[in-house]
Amino acid sequence: MLEKVKYTDYVRGIDVEAYTDGYAYGPYSNVYLLSLAGNDSSVKAISSAVVSGKIIDILSEEPVYLEKNFGQKYRILNNRLGSSLLHQLVLADSFFNLEGDRLLYVGREEDAPQILYRAVRESCSVPMISEWSEWLYDRLKKEDGLEELRGTRKVLKLSIEERELESIVSEGVKSGEIRF
Repeated sequence: MLEKVKYTDYVRGIDVEAYTDGYAYGPYSNVYLLSLAGNDSSVKAISSAVVSGKIIDILSEEPVYLEKNFGQKYRILNNRLGSSLLHQLVLADSFFNLEGDRLLYVGREEDAPQILYRAVRESCSVPMISEWSEWLYDRLKKEDGLEELRGTRKVLKLSIEERELESIVSEGVKSGEIRF
């Protein structure tokens, strides 16, 4: 479902609107993912507002106010849709990190454990097998190493150090929760 996105700057006389088909944000309304489509200049103005620290409004049933996470850099991906229409994805750099906090996009809910498992395998040397993916997913959520962001797109924030992960997996093997 498309929702209207609005950016207004009364001092500069800017009032632009575009549409979003998806977004994800953290507990302090910091945007991590924003998909925008609409008139070329409106989309660019809104994405520029986000990356420069301005507040934007998503005019949904319950309005959402989003702003930049000042601890993040952003990447903007463009796709021309023809006749002055533009689609942009504003993505936090954490989607591209292999170290530190990582953001994981989940297209389908049932794929979340496997997406998490692959991400952990890419960045950590802790021995694991794919059969543990459900257990790992549930355990990391319980241990606050995995947080689901708010919004209309499912994005997971993975925040765990390798030594913590090693301890969790070792504990799971010792307790018999998981087996080789």
